Amino acid sequence: MPIEASVTIQSQAVEAALRRVLLHLPLARKTQPLMAQLARVLKTGAQGRFRSQEGPDGQAWKPSRRAQEEGGQTLSMTGRLRRSLTTAATYNTATVGTNDIRAAIHHFGGVIRPKSGPFLSIPVTPQARQAGSPKRFPGPLRVAQTLRGQFILVDDKGTTQYLLRRQVTMPARPFLGASGADETALQASLDRYLQRAWSG
Repeated sequence: MPIEASVTIQSQAVEAALRRVLLHLPLARKTQPLMAQLARVLKTGAQGRFRSQEGPDGQAWKPSRRAQEEGGQTLSMTGRLRRSLTTAATYNTATVGTNDIRAAIHHFGGVIRPKSGPFLSIPVTPQARQAGSPKRFPGPLRVAQTLRGQFILVDDKGTTQYLLRRQVTMPARPFLGASGADETALQASLDRYLQRAWSG
């Protein structure tokens, strides 16, 4: 089942600059290349948020458990989500998006519940992450319970490989949208496009 989510950027400054460009374009000038450039600016900004670890509003992302325990950055373990960002443009739209099914839950946050069975199994070691599912883990696993009453899957050495949870609440870590710096870059692109349109 396809999942669709969208983020709309509303910036009076960018909209005013875009109207200025469209009003002053020579007749028959195509706007699709302009929209493609604006989409590239938005994609660059979105990709930069994976490095800065903050949303377009400047709010820092809550660090993931993996980043806290093992180091590294949140949403950047494999880089797959960042690399999945793509652009599209028409004569009047500039779009940045992704076909990664995990994007919406990371961007907007929300609650994840198991599709089948009573628990989600969350890998906590590199070996468990590589295996993905406990069914593919290379070795026997058994259910154990922590002193706090949490269920876990441990290997034959007693090392916790998976946390078992009935649900997980993911914090929002927005990466799509336009920051103040993105809006400045969008306005600069619009100004350059207008100058080139009249000089060429």
